[in-house]
Amino acid sequence: MTAHGIQRIVVAGGGISGLVTAYYLEKEARQQGITIHTTVLEKVNVLGGKIATQQQEGFVFEGGPESFVTRKPEAWELCHELGLQDQLVGTTSSGKNYVLHNGRPAIVPSGPGSFLSTPLLSAKGKLRLLKEPFVKPRTETSDESLGSFLRRRVGDEMVDNIVKPAIGSVYLGNVDEMSVQVSFGRFAEMEQTHGSVVRGMFGLMKEKRADRKASGEPRPAKKPGFATLKTGLMGLIETLADRIEGEILLDTAVTHLHHDLTHTHPFTLSLSNGRALRADLVVLAIPTFVIADLLDGLVETAVINDLRNIPYNPVTTVNLAFNRNKINNPFDGFGVVVPDTESSSLLAVEGMSVKFPHRAPNDQFVLRAFVGGQKHPALASLSEHELIALVRQELEQIFDITANPTQIHVQRWLPANPQPPVGHLAMIAQVEQKLAEQLPQLYLTGAGLRGQGIPDCIRQSRNLVKQIMANIAEYNPLQRNF
Repeated sequence: MTAHGIQRIVVAGGGISGLVTAYYLEKEARQQGITIHTTVLEKVNVLGGKIATQQQEGFVFEGGPESFVTRKPEAWELCHELGLQDQLVGTTSSGKNYVLHNGRPAIVPSGPGSFLSTPLLSAKGKLRLLKEPFVKPRTETSDESLGSFLRRRVGDEMVDNIVKPAIGSVYLGNVDEMSVQVSFGRFAEMEQTHGSVVRGMFGLMKEKRADRKASGEPRPAKKPGFATLKTGLMGLIETLADRIEGEILLDTAVTHLHHDLTHTHPFTLSLSNGRALRADLVVLAIPTFVIADLLDGLVETAVINDLRNIPYNPVTTVNLAFNRNKINNPFDGFGVVVPDTESSSLLAVEGMSVKFPHRAPNDQFVLRAFVGGQKHPALASLSEHELIALVRQELEQIFDITANPTQIHVQRWLPANPQPPVGHLAMIAQVEQKLAEQLPQLYLTGAGLRGQGIPDCIRQSRNLVKQIMANIAEYNPLQRNF
């Protein structure tokens, strides 16, 4: 790192993680009086990564995430910070969640009464679920699979019939292989601190009420469970890009990374456009298997193998719009997920018109199907004609929809989501430690590290910026502009 002058920072990856990193680096640098120049590189011709909004003849189609959870506050807070609060739209309160059961959607129970009557659980399964507050917590604090955690807490039936298909439709993986620390670390913490997930939830609500009472603050306005922007989540990406003062280069991938501590700017990045960039600091906000390729030969083989071996699963989303008057009984739910025991080839179907009615004309009804994942990976690569035919066949069987679609939008993610295995967080910490020793001032962020939801990616990148700024100040104590 240079002792004086502008600090040159390159962020590889123009998805939410990379853009948030560049945005907060510039913001923190201004506040601390440190001069930096940022360059964001994106290998394709559009920013956003997995966020992919398509506006099409009065429709707003999302090819990737269609909203973000507000329980994790980072995305909600960032939208407010960027002045997008008037654009925020919450899910409707009327939506229900379903599981495919014997070929038909069965509503997911949401309260004691509905749990008693649900066909998704046997009497034995219901009794097992009620025992959760009395199940002894695990004494070990090491990581375990999400499936192992949930089976201990709520039983096999609840996992296999309700939780597993729901998780599979979101994370595209298997609960019995995924790390609980990454996917649902909060539940694991509740078990350790409260002895039970149920008791932990009640304890958390009690703590929040006590804190609010002690501070004298009024009860905050209730937020929707999920939120998006009126014109789609690309609005968040576009606003972040507008606020970044440095360069943003599209259609520009890093083809080679060189590191030499004897140079004034120790990093040299060879780019796909033939250009070379010199940098003091590099942030890689790209998939872990791409990081592994770039670092091959620069760090020890164990680091490369650890990053390359993080599994990713493919998925293709298919949005189909229909004339409402051609559908006898429009699906009234937020979504229906498909258990392994069902014959359907789909992972899930989202009721987009129920979740966000503003995204389509009033006379139109939109469903979004998910194809692929760990369950049927090859189906994600079917031709567009075959995909549409498959989805239409499934919608006819599940919802009795035989009408011709008025609009179609297909989005492929090959690969799509990372699947963090048991022990993932410890492995990532070890990788980062080795990188700090062997490639100082190279940092990682993104969905393949500590959580893949939009709020998770924002949180990781904000935390990384704090670390980077502390390191810049440590390396350059005289550079601040007093």
